[in-house]
Amino acid sequence: MSAPASVESPTEIRSDDHPAADHDFIPYVAPMFAYVALSSLEGSLPNPGWYPAAYAAKAVIVACIMWYYRSTWRDLRPAPGPAALAMAVAAGLLVIVLWIGLDGLYPSLPFMGGARTAFDPNVLSPAGKWSFIAVRFVGLTLLVPVFEELFCRSFLIRWIIDQDFWKVPIGRVTPLAAAISSGVFALSHPEWLPALLTGLIWAGLLWKTRSVSACVVSHFVANLALGVYVVATQSWKFW
Repeated sequence: MSAPASVESPTEIRSDDHPAADHDFIPYVAPMFAYVALSSLEGSLPNPGWYPAAYAAKAVIVACIMWYYRSTWRDLRPAPGPAALAMAVAAGLLVIVLWIGLDGLYPSLPFMGGARTAFDPNVLSPAGKWSFIAVRFVGLTLLVPVFEELFCRSFLIRWIIDQDFWKVPIGRVTPLAAAISSGVFALSHPEWLPALLTGLIWAGLLWKTRSVSACVVSHFVANLALGVYVVATQSWKFW
């Protein structure tokens, strides 16, 4: 896919402008791996009531890893322009419509590890409930959008195109890279079908805007909307 001319395209960022040490894939993979690995353990907690503490610990661990590998944050520059931001918000709202609207319309896949923990915070005291919800929103809107987009849309798409991924300009997308990265994104979510479609939408957004930050904004909008929906409707199964 070539760069579209209809939307302003930020200056292409090539990672070969940075020191060779920055060519390592670990800074992109480590936060994502830690989050997925720790999430896989949540269903094995001896006491389901430990989930809020386990989630808070996971958020702190992942945040520390993100900070340690903050060199990847350079990929978030430059900030998207107004047109790219508008597209990002629209894409995020489309994603949440698909995420909720497709619920129950596709089969679960046994090898995906089953449904989410779906912890109901109403079993906690009022203070405990809202403390948990606050921490959950921090993870949902401030951590997940950043590390997932840096992994999927900055690193993985470029790595599929060329394993010397730092040689690939950020925002370059091929159909194969979009398909494979979206498949990987789907495999990290129990809601595999909307996640697959979401991955394709955000790959398209990346191609159109040439901005990882636009994808982060879109992810933030989608996750914020999902969080509001979950709390408003008590649909804890999405958490």
